[in-house]
Amino acid sequence: MRLMLVLLTIVAAPAWCAESVWLYDLNQHRAELDQHSEQVRSIASITKIMTAMVALDHDPDLNRRLTLSRRVGSYLPPRSYTRAELFDVMLVKSDNAAAETLAEDYPGGRRAFVEAMNHRAGSLHLEHTRFQDASGLGSGNVSTAREIGQLVQAGARYLVIRQAAGKQQVAIETQQGRRSRTLELLHTNRGLMPEFDRIIVGKTGLTSAAGWCVAMLVQQANQEWVIVVLGSQTRQARQHRVQQLVSSYMPNH
Repeated sequence: MRLMLVLLTIVAAPAWCAESVWLYDLNQHRAELDQHSEQVRSIASITKIMTAMVALDHDPDLNRRLTLSRRVGSYLPPRSYTRAELFDVMLVKSDNAAAETLAEDYPGGRRAFVEAMNHRAGSLHLEHTRFQDASGLGSGNVSTAREIGQLVQAGARYLVIRQAAGKQQVAIETQQGRRSRTLELLHTNRGLMPEFDRIIVGKTGLTSAAGWCVAMLVQQANQEWVIVVLGSQTRQARQHRVQQLVSSYMPNH
């Protein structure tokens, strides 16, 4: 598996390559737009969809508390949080430490968790998808737009993932000395929410290797669509591409 990961990382398209786009009509069971959808490339924080799936399969208990990982940076102050809070912060604000905390809690630790992510990808027949870490920070987290479309549909089976997609923000109670305050973290999808009647599953991503990415399962005029855009050069380019897909292929609200 290590050898396969290295090889796929080497051939993954750099962020400056043309975008990969996959637009799939779930009602008609057909692709409306297929642009470089089989190009292997880094996927950044879209990885966190698989992280959530594996962590929920391991333990559906959302009330158990875990101490925040210090492996990577976080929007949260260091203390313990419920797994419900960690899932929210990971999926809404794309917090990397929340993802790593869930991975470290897995039997066998972080390494076993990543192995479980890759095993789950195999069970979904995602032949070009490999994971390097739980957060998506590593360039070795790779897939194709078409396979990410399949991952998004698998993620829609999880209530926690669906609920996170519909939140404008998440509020976390924190403690600073004797004073408590509410930390309000805005959804990374918030700029895309007005484009659709409903986002059922949604995750953005950004690294230097991946560029600006987004993967969504959305509802528009009682139809469901999968939208995947990988490798946009700017946030504005990603937004424009999604708006273009809506106006060109999808029915009005």
